[in-house]
Amino acid sequence: MMRILLLLFILFPLLSLSQINQTDVNGMRQGLWQKRQPNGRLSYEGHFKDDRPVGEWKRYHNGGQIKAILQYRENSDSADTRMYDEFGDKVAEGVFLDQKKVGNWVYFSKKMKIAEEHYVNGIKDGVSRKYYLSGELMEQTNWVNGMQDGEYKVFYKTGEPYLTCAMKQNKRDGLCKVYDQNGILEMEARYKNNLRDGEWKFFDKKGNLQYTLYYKEGELLNPEVRDSIANKRMENFEKDKGSIIDPEKFMENPSEYMKQEGIIK
Repeated sequence: MMRILLLLFILFPLLSLSQINQTDVNGMRQGLWQKRQPNGRLSYEGHFKDDRPVGEWKRYHNGGQIKAILQYRENSDSADTRMYDEFGDKVAEGVFLDQKKVGNWVYFSKKMKIAEEHYVNGIKDGVSRKYYLSGELMEQTNWVNGMQDGEYKVFYKTGEPYLTCAMKQNKRDGLCKVYDQNGILEMEARYKNNLRDGEWKFFDKKGNLQYTLYYKEGELLNPEVRDSIANKRMENFEKDKGSIIDPEKFMENPSEYMKQEGIIK
């Protein structure tokens, strides 16, 4: 009897392992499947039924912490997904369909929502938003088939607009405006195919027009106006665009530029 028990004890791990990563006579994956990292820890684990993932799947960081939990919907290839960092904090949630993002995805930092994006077949399409850590809307962008297309907006924490700019296929194309925290227009500029084109108007703190520059496909047509302005900010306009508000500064990292300008802390 003891020999039989000992034999079962030895064989049980082998029998268990034999139930992992199995295919049926038709070559379809069935039951529990696992993959391990080079360090021996799990990379992922979950169940297949007739070669389709079903139920709950888990993916892991290199250190063994849960990286993502995917819950596959019944009779569907879509999975409700929650993603986590190495400290266990949720960083994103949304839906995967055939391993591509679809629908609304929400992103988090320090347990606060910081962004949301909309996807169609893995490509950004629709309205995306970014938020201050305190919850207020900071940025809003419209996407069409993976490209910025439509009005791009940046907001103060009060909800008032800081920047509005027309975009077309990832390029600035049309009217851009910049406002101060009191809602007074500071600059009104135009772009054509990502080049400065048309009137660029600059206003004082009371909203009065100070000067106008005229551009044609990126070329300044009235440099004498620029050269005649005694104001130091205007003198540095071409030499150091960081010394004057410019919509171009917002395209790559608007929140960082706002920090540099002292608008947000």
